[in-house]
Amino acid sequence: MKKLFTTLLTVTASMMTITGAFAQAELQVIHNSSDPAASTVDIYVNGANALNDFAYRTATPFIALPSGVPIQIGVAPGNSTSVNDTIKNFTVVLTSGVKYVALASGVLNPASFAVNPDGISTAFDLSIIANAQSVSGIPGNVDLAVNHGATDAPTVDVVARNVAILVDNAAYRDVTGYLSVPADDYILDVTPGNDNSTIVASFDASLSALGGNAGVVFASGFLDPAANQNGSPFGLFVAFPSGIVAALPQVSLARLQVIHNAADPAASTVDVYLNGTLTLDDFEFRTATPFID
Repeated sequence: MKKLFTTLLTVTASMMTITGAFAQAELQVIHNSSDPAASTVDIYVNGANALNDFAYRTATPFIALPSGVPIQIGVAPGNSTSVNDTIKNFTVVLTSGVKYVALASGVLNPASFAVNPDGISTAFDLSIIANAQSVSGIPGNVDLAVNHGATDAPTVDVVARNVAILVDNAAYRDVTGYLSVPADDYILDVTPGNDNSTIVASFDASLSALGGNAGVVFASGFLDPAANQNGSPFGLFVAFPSGIVAALPQVSLARLQVIHNAADPAASTVDVYLNGTLTLDDFEFRTATPFID
């Protein structure tokens, strides 16, 4: 990390020497390219190696960069020796005082991977979030932007179970605005965009201790690793402004419906306990619950 900041300071200083002093913007980079050949990459900024061996599913903190001038960002294999080894190059112009998040996703050779179900190009690219947040806009809440970064996944919804649909009809590469939610513990269900009753995967989002924070949730990996060079399986991850990336644990839950059909008058109403906790209070004869987790 020390090398990262030293290099970026050198790049910034050299640009100021050539073109004068510039106001600054801030940029965070998240590596979410699931191509096994891009498990580590080198990032070049205006020809200088700014991130060496930048690993998959990691992120930088927010880094100050010059604003108002073109910045050349090059991505090279992890064993690169110079900017001449870059395989993808991007030009960005940042606005003074604005925070940005750049998410690198996609694969180097789409023909070697499963196609996207919605026909969207899966070629390696950057998705940019402007006006990124480093803290929640509402004290006590958690603010999260969500990026669909799984190349072989269709349009999806993300549902906070028994609460609300948080993300509606997100296709690959889509990025939401920041969603502000109370700091609490949630189960997030990923479902097809047109069918919230079919759960593709569920994840534990324990946010109760994160009030006041902000971050970027990104879908990562492949629904079918075997069709994608045995790359990493699908998962949800959160990148925080500090550069820390946390995986949301995948959870597996069964669903149960209970029907009260004991005709004994003494059991006309019963209480049902689950692992010592009262779960069904005054459960009546010839009634039923919905499906519960």
